[in-house]
Amino acid sequence: MIPADSPSPVQHSAFVAESTDGTALPAGFEAAAARRTRWELPRALWAPRVTVLRDAAGAPVAAALTAGRLYSPSRKIIDVIIAPGADADGAAFSATVEAAALDAPAPSEARPSPVLVKFEEHPMLAPLSARDAATLVALGFQRDADPVPSVASTRAAAAEGVRSWSRWSPGTGPRRLAPYYGQTTDVTCGAVTALMALESVGLGRFSLSDQAGNRAWEIEFWRRATNMPACEPIGLAVATAGAISDADLPLGEPRVVLSAEGPVLIEDFGAADSFESKLRVELQAESLRQAEELGLQIERRWPEVSEIHELVAAGNSVFMLIDLEPLIADPTPHWVLAHDVIGDDALLVSDPWVESAQGETWLDVSAQPITHAGIERIARWGDPEFRGIVVLPRAAD
Repeated sequence: MIPADSPSPVQHSAFVAESTDGTALPAGFEAAAARRTRWELPRALWAPRVTVLRDAAGAPVAAALTAGRLYSPSRKIIDVIIAPGADADGAAFSATVEAAALDAPAPSEARPSPVLVKFEEHPMLAPLSARDAATLVALGFQRDADPVPSVASTRAAAAEGVRSWSRWSPGTGPRRLAPYYGQTTDVTCGAVTALMALESVGLGRFSLSDQAGNRAWEIEFWRRATNMPACEPIGLAVATAGAISDADLPLGEPRVVLSAEGPVLIEDFGAADSFESKLRVELQAESLRQAEELGLQIERRWPEVSEIHELVAAGNSVFMLIDLEPLIADPTPHWVLAHDVIGDDALLVSDPWVESAQGETWLDVSAQPITHAGIERIARWGDPEFRGIVVLPRAAD
């Protein structure tokens, strides 16, 4: 890793790479308007960096743009642009990717040192040549599985569509992945979190060719789980238990660990005696009744991050209710899926929400490592704060 205290010159045989904060495409580089837009999006919260490669005479030959979410030990190479006529043998592309992969902001709790670098390929704007794809492989990148067609960046044939390549530090790669699906509404995060977990064990309702069918299933599951419009933990567990039973999946019964004693996620519905508030309370009471009828376990306590880590390390999936504010400056309750661990201090998380207006694509939120410090910050909601998770056992007891 190259810290970001100042411009960082790095030698690459015939080239020198220099990295600085920002997103500005340096002068002298040409790009179509749609591609240039990728460099102009407001990414400040993602700590964007520009790496410029220069030849022995100091002339710029290539530039790369990188960024990464807070609390994630990962970075993404968003684009690599080569100056006209500057890369006849591919050496400039290789050197620029390697320099960008090694560069990162100065490490801190909010910006941990990367163990993962992703390369974002734009098939419609800048498809990789066979030579450059082979270069990525030679540099240690592997092509990731395609996501389930949902939000724009998951659709390779769309102008916004992207493909993912990943390079993990030795000994840190994932063991368990979940098919990625991006929520297509503002309110279906809980449904999508559950569906990604269920698809990972063979539910088989998502299709790589039927986007409309995927969305219909997303909405259908949300209607089963919703507390109008959010999904609260107990209702989400009940809907998940129903899907497991209907499909005869090799999973145990979901259980809930929730530190709040009463209804949750009702703060936006006015006074306690208002119709809107009472409706949500009644819906949650019905979810609780159904959970008790099904025999689902509900524990009223605060689950520690270390416990969540141990649950996931043991092979369980965990749905975590989080606050998006520390991640993307949006104070909103939200569900994400923890489906693996990375070392002793990070969870591998897939987040249904893609903050596309600020340059995110599905790469930023699929199989994303988040440190324990980050989980501690985000896995809470409310005033007073509570923590809620749904544990999905990997196999029946």
